Amino acid sequence: MADSIYIKNLKPVDLTEMYITFLDAFSDYAIPFKLTKEQFVRKFVQKLKIDFNLTAGAFNYDGSLIGFIFSAVNYYDGKLTAYNGGTGVRPRYRGQQITTQMYEYLRPLFDERKIKQCVLEVLTSNDRAIRAYQNIGFEKTRFFKCYILADVDNLKVMANNTNVDIFAVRHPNWDVYDKFYDYQPSFLDSSRMITDNLANETIIEARIEDECVGFAIFQPSFGRISQIGIKPDSRRKGIGSAIINYIFEGSLQKKLTIINVNDEAEGTKSFFTKLGFDNQIDQYEMILSL
Repeated sequence: MADSIYIKNLKPVDLTEMYITFLDAFSDYAIPFKLTKEQFVRKFVQKLKIDFNLTAGAFNYDGSLIGFIFSAVNYYDGKLTAYNGGTGVRPRYRGQQITTQMYEYLRPLFDERKIKQCVLEVLTSNDRAIRAYQNIGFEKTRFFKCYILADVDNLKVMANNTNVDIFAVRHPNWDVYDKFYDYQPSFLDSSRMITDNLANETIIEARIEDECVGFAIFQPSFGRISQIGIKPDSRRKGIGSAIINYIFEGSLQKKLTIINVNDEAEGTKSFFTKLGFDNQIDQYEMILSL
């Protein structure tokens, strides 16, 4: 059956078939994806900003899409990077090294664009995918934890012991925010990716007497927290809780999520756990040097 499969770039006109194939490919995933077509477009086209010239679609002999790799390109850790924002193969076609074939198709395209590395995240429990990526040449680089406010009644907001004001701002002040991080964000939530997606993000700052002491960037439509940080000497005073409460009130989706928290960021992990968030899944970041 593998001989009847061919690889080519995906195009915007393939979006409906991409969506249908995505739902099938992730139908047995550890976390159910129940995206509408509109949410799929927002997530992968608007947020991820798929570079269709660096996508790969695996097609059956009858022209039906059976697998895909969605790529986005930006700088990450100072290197021009191709980020794998989604890889999927329909269940009935697995076991034929289709992911390997798609990467073999993409490698020359990456070289033409002078891309220096490929980055992806994979569930730590997905042994089959991890082995496949390692056979391609990917190596584990970071361990991430992902959190969700599964039960909105469990949100435990601490008392705010300061006269902090929280309000939305139009543009991120990266020079200030960079000093508030517990860990460097993953590719998808890096400053470069967020700057390219400001139309779908809300930026809020916590200020005391006009000094910024905390910030968060989130997507109100999904309740997804892209970044959050508190000035080190202003922590444990209820400012972070006030920010989360602001996000909760301003989000359409109340089951708030934050993904790819570095496992070494003990303060951030403790913060979300105390607020009532559950550690939903764990992921490895994996990098392929080119």
